[in-house]
Amino acid sequence: MTAEPAPTTRPGRLTGPELKEYAALTGTRKKIVDASLALAARETWLRYRFGSAAPESGGLDCSGAVYFLLQQAGVQPPRSSAAQFVWVKKGGTLKEVPASITSTGDASLKGLKPGDLLFWSGTYQPTDGREVPVSHVQIFLGHEKITGAPVMVGSSDGRTYRGTKREGYGVFDFKLPKAGSKAKFLGYGFPATAE
Repeated sequence: MTAEPAPTTRPGRLTGPELKEYAALTGTRKKIVDASLALAARETWLRYRFGSAAPESGGLDCSGAVYFLLQQAGVQPPRSSAAQFVWVKKGGTLKEVPASITSTGDASLKGLKPGDLLFWSGTYQPTDGREVPVSHVQIFLGHEKITGAPVMVGSSDGRTYRGTKREGYGVFDFKLPKAGSKAKFLGYGFPATAE
C-alpha cells in the first residue's frame, strides 16, 4: 500500500493593517503591496502553475506572480525571475548579500523594505539558457504585527507560512536557506523605474 501524498495547504492571507510597516507605505511600494494582498485575498485558490503569469488561468509561477503584480502597480517588468534580477541590477538598486547568510536578522538585510523583490538561485535547475542562475523570486511584505515574523508574497510550491508547507499564490514566511542547502538567497531590490 502506497502512502497518500500529504495534503497541500493554501498560502496565508493578510490585510495591510496586519503588517507593521504598512501604515508608512506610499507610492508604488504601497500599490505593489496592496495588489499583492488583494490577489491573495481572492476566494479562488491560485495554484502554483509553471509558466503562467495570468490569474485567470487558475495559477501562477513565481516570476509570473511578480510580473502580474508589478504591472498592476504600473511597472513594466521582464517576465522571468532571472530577467527580473538583471533588470533590478541594471537599475542600480539590487543589494546583493553574502551567500553564507542564514538569518533574516543579518546586517546585510537592514535595508529591506516592503515591495522589494527577493531573489534566490538553486531552487531548481533552469534549462533555458538564462543569463544568471536565478530560479526564484518573491515580494517582501514586511513583518506581521502579531508574530513579528518577516513575510513575503508570491507563488511557490513548498515554502512555508507559519511553519506549515504551502502551495500556490499567497503569503509565505521569509526564510533564508539553511547552511549547506543548494538554494542560495542572492539579494533584494526595488525596480529603479518605480521609485
